[in-house]
Amino acid sequence: MMKGHGWDRSRLFPHGGNQMTLHIVGGFGLGGYEAYPGVFGAFAGFADDAKVEAGWLQLPDSPGIGFEAQDALYAIMKQMG
Repeated sequence: MMKGHGWDRSRLFPHGGNQMTLHIVGGFGLGGYEAYPGVFGAFAGFADDAKVEAGWLQLPDSPGIGFEAQDALYAIMKQMG
């Protein structure tokens, strides 16, 4: 739809804020997304080894969508069973 209206994917920055959105943006080749780590508890953060540099965050090389690389979230999920 966007292409049909003359928009390039790189101009799309969806409202998001977590690891899943980071991977969706990377997978579809979008320009970026709005992030707000810390707002929604453990689900809102980035992978423990993630580094924001000059406002940008690179996709990690680890498998998954990033939740797997968040020790605090992993501990919560493990407690839930």
